Amino acid sequence: MRISTSQIFNSGVSAMQRAQSELNHTSLQMATGRRILTPSDDPSGAAQSVKLQAAINATEQYQRNADLAKPRLALEEAQLDSYENDMQRASQLIIAARNDTNNPSNRAIIATEIRALRDGILSLANTKDANGEYLFSGTKSFESFEQPFTQDGSGTVSYAGADGEGAVRKVGITATRSIQVGDTGQSVFMDIPEKTGRVLEGVMSAGNTGSLIVEQTGISDLETFEQRSTEVFTIRFTVSGSNREYAVTDANGDPVRDKDNVPIAGPYFENVPISFAGRSITLSGDPENEDSVVSRPAPHVSIFDTLDAIATALETPVTDAATREAFSDAASTALLNIDSSLGRMNEVRTSVGLRLNTLETQAGLNDQRVLDLNTTLSEVRDLDYVEAIGRYKLQEVVLQAAQQTYVQTSRMSLFDFL
Repeated sequence: MRISTSQIFNSGVSAMQRAQSELNHTSLQMATGRRILTPSDDPSGAAQSVKLQAAINATEQYQRNADLAKPRLALEEAQLDSYENDMQRASQLIIAARNDTNNPSNRAIIATEIRALRDGILSLANTKDANGEYLFSGTKSFESFEQPFTQDGSGTVSYAGADGEGAVRKVGITATRSIQVGDTGQSVFMDIPEKTGRVLEGVMSAGNTGSLIVEQTGISDLETFEQRSTEVFTIRFTVSGSNREYAVTDANGDPVRDKDNVPIAGPYFENVPISFAGRSITLSGDPENEDSVVSRPAPHVSIFDTLDAIATALETPVTDAATREAFSDAASTALLNIDSSLGRMNEVRTSVGLRLNTLETQAGLNDQRVLDLNTTLSEVRDLDYVEAIGRYKLQEVVLQAAQQTYVQTSRMSLFDFL
């Protein structure tokens, strides 16, 4: 086998370049703290590192979502507290105004304070968060920055924010869970069940001759009720001797059917709930033939209308028994509506509190998940410095040997032996 001078030189240069490249690679690993610098270093580990880093980035984004949602919900909770204080003060004023010793001047002063409370609640309902978005405007807040509540020249307040399904923005806090970051002004301030505070009410039809009394209304199946929550149904009675039968019909007079497509009808018993369309109604007393009871959504009233009405009643002179009775009725209605508003507000505040607790809990879980993922990523991708330093020293020796060998072989020539 013949070995030329060029082969010897090329072999020596290649050995030095290979040793230098390996030394540089190890040096770069030590500088970055990474074992895997390119996918070719560890194809399986590189693929796993990409997946782990993507999971870390996603979890950190979920955590940022939670961090942005918490101040907004905390601000809403604070505004609801102020709203409660204003309504409780209004209740105290109305109770004080019912005292017969009040003269027109006193009632006028009370009306002025109630109107001031009403204006304060309107200002509160148009609160903005730190980003300049309206707190109770729903998705319209960041889509068009639309003010949720406006007041016309006659003082009537109307809601212009988002409403209905998808009206409030949600943010993801995990891959499978999202949190609502607010509530619409419609649900908090406007859609207040009038007087009773109930979602449903039962009303006796005109012309009833029996002694039926509505004892209780309620929701028996929330999912079914939400599908037909705005509908009106009628329970009609057929009485023949001792037989008392009922049948439930819709607004068109068609029979209402259950999930098995069977018409809802049967014998009537006192204090036994009659269930249909996700709702129930309990009756007492005895019906007469063709008596009927209507089940319908309770009418709604806004807190602004309630306060306007009682302020107007306070400003109306009480001069005789009729006007005194009218004022008493107005005060009673206002107190009932304020109680209903407080009930609705407590529902919303409870929901806000639960969402804040969920965010706090999930924040801890997300932090732990990021820590676990980073630990796993470090095990896959990061460098073992003890092993790397030993390898670096060995590669230094290999490079020095290659360099010295090249120096020695480069001096060799056939002319030295001639």
